Amino acid sequence: MKNLEKLLAYVLLPVLLVGCNKESISELETIGQEELQQIESTTTIQSTDPIILGYFPSWSETWTSGDNGSRLRDIPTHVNHVFLAFARPDLRYQKGSLDISGTGIQTPYGGATLKGSVAALKSKGIKVILSIGGETYWGSPSAYNIEYQQIKDLVDDMGFDGIDWDFEPNGGFQTIGDPINVQRFIDFFNNSRAIMPKGEYIIACAPAGVGALGGVNNDDPASPFAYSKRNQVTGESDANLFNATSPNEAISLFGFTSTGHMIPVMEAVGDKIDLIAYQGYNSGAASRRSIMYDSYKYYADQYGFTLAAGTHFPNEPWGPYYTYTYDNIADLSSHIAAQSSTDGLMIWQLLLQGGGSSAYGYMYVGSQVLGGVSKQTAIANAENYPESPYNGGGGGGGSGGGGNGTGCDGAPQWDSATAYTGGQEAIYENRLYRAKWWTQNNIPPQSLGNGNPWEFVQDCDGSGGGGGSNAAPSVSISAPVANASFTEGDAINITASASDSDGNVTRVEFFANGVKLGEDTTAPYAYNWTNAAVGNHSLTAVATDDAGDSTTSSSVSVSVTSSGGGGGGGSCDGIAAWEPYPTIYNQGDRVVYQGTIYEAQTGPLWVTPGSGEHWWKTIGTCN
Repeated sequence: MKNLEKLLAYVLLPVLLVGCNKESISELETIGQEELQQIESTTTIQSTDPIILGYFPSWSETWTSGDNGSRLRDIPTHVNHVFLAFARPDLRYQKGSLDISGTGIQTPYGGATLKGSVAALKSKGIKVILSIGGETYWGSPSAYNIEYQQIKDLVDDMGFDGIDWDFEPNGGFQTIGDPINVQRFIDFFNNSRAIMPKGEYIIACAPAGVGALGGVNNDDPASPFAYSKRNQVTGESDANLFNATSPNEAISLFGFTSTGHMIPVMEAVGDKIDLIAYQGYNSGAASRRSIMYDSYKYYADQYGFTLAAGTHFPNEPWGPYYTYTYDNIADLSSHIAAQSSTDGLMIWQLLLQGGGSSAYGYMYVGSQVLGGVSKQTAIANAENYPESPYNGGGGGGGSGGGGNGTGCDGAPQWDSATAYTGGQEAIYENRLYRAKWWTQNNIPPQSLGNGNPWEFVQDCDGSGGGGGSNAAPSVSISAPVANASFTEGDAINITASASDSDGNVTRVEFFANGVKLGEDTTAPYAYNWTNAAVGNHSLTAVATDDAGDSTTSSSVSVSVTSSGGGGGGGSCDGIAAWEPYPTIYNQGDRVVYQGTIYEAQTGPLWVTPGSGEHWWKTIGTCN
């Protein structure tokens, strides 16, 4: 980053090779050594620029080697912090081995190449932080068998700038405010900070967005956001305090079981925290999301940590009852900029896109507004962010070049056996494409867009069409029908109809709740979803054409109910009807609501059944 103190952080290659196995040594030899020796890291994590942070799912990375680009390496530089997701809390790693097979990191390549990818990002001024846990890795008691030294060894060997404790016990925030989990969170910071000194390593966390508001179980009477002050702060009554799915300004944010869970953590170890990137999403229908930032800012001013307000590219998995847009991203950024020059935004996750917008675009809006650009101008330029594909600083990247001819008259026909380097052009099916970096055997029309190696230049049929003249494809989900219901274990066959008026559809991707399920490259476009979880799901399809433009379909909602059956073989006899607050339910309680049997997954619980499977598990319908 532009204004940071710098210190040489990498040692010479022979030192790096100590303890490596044969496979790791071979892999490491393909990395640009000049870059490894030139990468610098700062002596302090403090930044003079607002934080723009994105989660990058390691399982979505593309294969790469040497000085070549990839989805991870090509992250644009308006994103200045990256959380690489996820490592297991109980990871096992041998210092110097570069063997990441026991860490939970899911890149399609090994540790030596990952080290090169981290170095590639750092060469562009982007800090890379290893995110630990997430929804997946906290589901068993063994997750808490943490070897802190091995985490540090992995951080040191890969060149990460630090760690992010993404603590979601049992895959969510329902019990994060329980005393045992509060103490665990405190222990994470105490134990990791003991061996990762402040100023040399970033230690961050990604708690619930409501974690600094006063709650029933965890509260701070001295805070301006104490539970007793909720009506004064929000200007609302308690009518929707425990009804998070009904439209409200902010009162429902005080009613979660996770509300206030970070208060005792910050009071105990706030001085050991560098960055809190709270998850300001999956928070129901409350529309005044800035109150979450304000409540954390109260503690940030006391303990000195930096904040990143968490956002989500549509749709939020729960509901959605709230949708982040360019406009409210700009409003939130303006709110933050009025209070801090270094706080910023976080998003889950960087690769999400659709409907002409993208997570990168959301963060570009935020970065501009935080930097002083007007909201109107920032929104108008949302998707015009500068790309910064990694090219190894002019280093190598393959052999057997594809020829230097350019234009429709000079470029060669694309050949799968030829290796193309950045700037070289090739013709495929009478269309001209240009390589953005080294690539081989990537079919141009199927390898377009951010994170892919080809860009479309123009048609070679005399029309001159290219760049912005392309018409986007159309796509719609054909099946299942809206509001279709399935039983847990059923295969859900998702089909889509897609077409392109001035070219060809190259692929159709299928998503559930914003998470990619799979794709199909030939019509009829379909995906068979065989592991759908119990609950409500929003299905979408994204069609991409041979010029790289994409369109997202309208969403189709479906539900999956448990195969476990209801009490009495499906009979509701003997099961009480659900009653709203002040009736309180505890874990294991069963109720009937709108003809369906639900079982409480936590407690005390006040929310309406059907609001989320992490609160009320759907058991089945009444017979």
